Amino acid sequence: MEKTIRTTDGLSLWSEAFGQPGDRPILLIMGAMNQGIFWPDAFCRRLASLGYYVIRYDHRDTGQSSTVDFQTQPYRLAELTQDALAVLHGHQLPKATVVGLSMGGYIAQLLAIEHPEAVDRLVLISSSADQRPYMAATMGQPAVDFALPGPGAALLDYIRATLAQPPESAAAIEQNVLTGWALTYGGRREFPRAQVTAALHRAAGRTSNPLAAVHHALAVAASPDRLKGIQSIAAPTLVIHGRADSLLPLAHGEYLARHIPGARLQLFDMGHSFMWSWDDEVLASLAAFLADHSIAPPFQTNHD
Repeated sequence: MEKTIRTTDGLSLWSEAFGQPGDRPILLIMGAMNQGIFWPDAFCRRLASLGYYVIRYDHRDTGQSSTVDFQTQPYRLAELTQDALAVLHGHQLPKATVVGLSMGGYIAQLLAIEHPEAVDRLVLISSSADQRPYMAATMGQPAVDFALPGPGAALLDYIRATLAQPPESAAAIEQNVLTGWALTYGGRREFPRAQVTAALHRAAGRTSNPLAAVHHALAVAASPDRLKGIQSIAAPTLVIHGRADSLLPLAHGEYLARHIPGARLQLFDMGHSFMWSWDDEVLASLAAFLADHSIAPPFQTNHD
């Protein structure tokens, strides 16, 4: 079921729900510059089949949601958090389990910090309490004064090479994008090239302005960290992180798990992106966490 949501500042957000409205709700929040459809269809359907009402949506400036004139209407993570809240309210949900991937995890943290009444449980996948090391490094700034590490050298080399010699033809652009996606996967499993290629083609047909998604980088760069704020999170929390994450190295996930009271840490031998490669493991971990009503001790580390 697709539904258009109206935000508090007058934008429209595309959303889609799987499952029965009366089931336990889950809100999926995608990472920066990516449409909600990058939560794989099969993943959403399988989660719904377990008895959950699963909602995914396009951020502003992506997919079938509104695009923004960033110069006249700049926004930060605060506004993206209000968007997530609007999606919940638009589906008549006062509270849900909130699952955030990467930047989606930043938004999920802010929901849990600033709107605790809206978050039943919290799941943070490949995320961080501090985006500044990543943003500084990818913008060519020194990233040495931060407590958490910046991205890996391979990713930075890819960014520099792309800026030095931007691809021009459609085929070269697609190959460049796929190279970038392959770097976000890493880990010991093969890059799901066919699935990512199909998702990119589908995404290209769902937007009239693909460059608008770059505004997310500006929004993230203009936002404060959450290093202290996460200590006030009261929702039961699961942190899922990849040992081979090159964008937000493992220390980012460990920090979240240590500083969110009672959080659990689940590690997999994956990189930053899990979709299509680690669906089974992430789904099983998420399902077990949602079915567990015990109180987790601080920084409980589970290994695959």
